[in-house]
Amino acid sequence: MKKAIVLMMTLGFIAIITALVLYSLSISKKSFDAVALIDAQNQFSLSFKDFDQILTQSTKMIKDANTLDLLLASSTIPPLSEPKTGLTIGFEMRSQMKKINLNALLVQLAKAEGNCDLNQTTELLCRPLNRFFDQYEIRDKRTMYDLLVDTIDSDDIELGSETEIASEDIDFAQGKIYSYNHLLKIFQRYYQLTSDKNIFRLDREKVESLFAFGDTNLSRQILDCRPDPLGDVDVFSYILPLYMAAQAPVQQDYYCALFRDKSPALETEPELKELKKLFRIKQFDLNDTKSKYLLECNLILGTADQESELQFTYDITHKRIESIDATVSK
Repeated sequence: MKKAIVLMMTLGFIAIITALVLYSLSISKKSFDAVALIDAQNQFSLSFKDFDQILTQSTKMIKDANTLDLLLASSTIPPLSEPKTGLTIGFEMRSQMKKINLNALLVQLAKAEGNCDLNQTTELLCRPLNRFFDQYEIRDKRTMYDLLVDTIDSDDIELGSETEIASEDIDFAQGKIYSYNHLLKIFQRYYQLTSDKNIFRLDREKVESLFAFGDTNLSRQILDCRPDPLGDVDVFSYILPLYMAAQAPVQQDYYCALFRDKSPALETEPELKELKKLFRIKQFDLNDTKSKYLLECNLILGTADQESELQFTYDITHKRIESIDATVSK
């Protein structure tokens, strides 16, 4: 039965995207010549409106965590071309809530000025970053924390020497970390201060497999307890105590059972209660309208001469585009 549901949803989603391609791209050569005069941003605007409608329709089938994961598992559509025009459209979609929200973590850590050893709360907040940095042998974690927290906080007081990047670079954004490219500027300053080349081992793929650059509003933060069906990284292995992370089986609902209200583990392990509160660990719930459940979407639009990508965030709960993150032309 489950395989049949997966197949139906996969075929249904592909059919929807295929219909979109036929609708959006089946235009005459004359019409395409006119479209070709529009810049890449406006071409995206045309396709983006269609995808907004498609997402709103396709996400209506999501009723619970199971159907959400089934949709995510079948949501990568390889680029499809329309022969008359040569235009190509592709689409990728991943859950942002199955990753650790780096901004929400840092906002809480900023209260302790990035001091991981202050108390149990700061120790647990720093744990995923510490394990991540140790994995790639980042040598001066204290300087890295100072740079990260000085980017998040609103004051101009330096936690370390030359860690307030905005004081020297007026174009450097503060208040949150907006993207990997923004984080890369922090890495570059770290290298200037420490000469630690290992920092450049933290490429986009490694960072974004574990962290998302989400909202700083803690009430909107969720860490989905169900693993990413397409993910290669076990996010909870960076959060849980080592003995629990080592024993974790591959069952899909293991972490949800661990953090479920009044679960035996939650009742006997105070640390788990603290982790649940700090990271707001829970399962997707369509009725939780106070929170957002965000999908990271990537729309690919190509011609014979150029390929462009539009990265945006879609809120399943409220059925709307949350933000347009970046446009990249190749």
